[in-house]
Amino acid sequence: MAKRDYYEVLGVSKTASADEIRSAYRKLARKFHPDVTGNDPKATERFKEIQEANDVLSDTAKRTNYDQFGHAGVGGMPGGGGNVDPYEQFRRTYGRRNGGAAGGPSSWTGGQGVTVEDFDFGGGDMGSIFEQLFGGRGGGQRRQTRRGRAQPPEAPRGQDIEHAVTLSFDQAFRGITLPLQINRDGQLETIEIKIPPGVKDGSRVRIRGKGQQAGGEPGDLFIITRVEPHPYFRREGLDIHIDLPISVYEAILGAKIQVPTMNGPVTLTIPPGSSGGNKLRIKGRGVERGKETGDQIVILKVIVPRDLDDADRDAIRAIQKKHPLDARSDLSW
Repeated sequence: MAKRDYYEVLGVSKTASADEIRSAYRKLARKFHPDVTGNDPKATERFKEIQEANDVLSDTAKRTNYDQFGHAGVGGMPGGGGNVDPYEQFRRTYGRRNGGAAGGPSSWTGGQGVTVEDFDFGGGDMGSIFEQLFGGRGGGQRRQTRRGRAQPPEAPRGQDIEHAVTLSFDQAFRGITLPLQINRDGQLETIEIKIPPGVKDGSRVRIRGKGQQAGGEPGDLFIITRVEPHPYFRREGLDIHIDLPISVYEAILGAKIQVPTMNGPVTLTIPPGSSGGNKLRIKGRGVERGKETGDQIVILKVIVPRDLDDADRDAIRAIQKKHPLDARSDLSW
C-alpha cells in the first residue's frame, strides 16, 4: 500500500509552521493513543503512521528532503531510514522533551527542567505505555541496525519517583517553592521544588533528573498536586467562578459592587434589569498558566426580602400589573 502524504496524515498544509505541526501531532497522538482507543489494531496502526509523519515534518532537514523528493527523500521509513523505531521516536519526542504521556493539550513548561502535565493516560508510567504500544521494545533490549548488527544494551534508566503534595487554592494559583524530602537510591535527600502558577488538582509536575539513578540516565520526579477547595472561588478550566448575592433592588435598578478576585477587589457594574443566574465576566482575573490567562466569571444570585407586610405586597402587585412578565415564555415545556 502506498504511503499517505505526511501533511495529510497530520491534517496540516504544506506551509504549516513548526508550532502548527506540533499542535496537530499532540492532538492526534492523544486521540489515537492505545490507552484511549483500547488497543484497537487500526488505531495503533494510525498512531504509528502519525508518529512517522511527525518524525519527518518536525525535523527541518528531513522535512526539506521530503518536500523535494517525497518519501524517497527520507528513505520511506520511520525516522528517515528505519534506524529509529516508533517506540524510540515517541520517547524522544514526548518522553523526554514534553513531559511524558503524549504531551496533551494541557502540558506546559513551568521553568527550567519543569514540565506540568494536566493530561495523563490512565496514570500509568511511560514504560507501561510503551510496552502496550510496541510490545515492550526499546527498554534494555538489544536493537538491530539496518545492517543487522546487534548493539549493546543501553544502561538501564533510573526509575521515576512520584510524590503527592497538598496545596492551598492560593498556592496553586500563584505557584510556590517547597522543600521536599525524597528517597533516592536509599538515601534521603532534601530538595526545593518549584510549583509553577496554574496547577490544578491532579496535575503532574515533572522535574527532570531527580528520580532514581541506576548507573545510566536518572529517572524523573513527578509531583502530583492535590488542591484544597477555596471558601468561595471555584476553578473551571482557566476561569475562576464566584457567586455574587445581590438584592432584588440592585438587580432591578443596577448597582456598582466591589467583588473579590485572586488579585484584589474589582468594582463590578451590575446592569439594570439583571436576573439571577446572569454571568458577568472580569477579563484577565482567572488562572495564569504559561502564556494563557483565564477570566473571572461572576454569577448573580438575586436575594428577595422576606419581611414584607400587606402594604408592601399590594405595592408589588401594582408593579406586577403595570409590568406583566412571563418568566417561562422561552421554555418548551
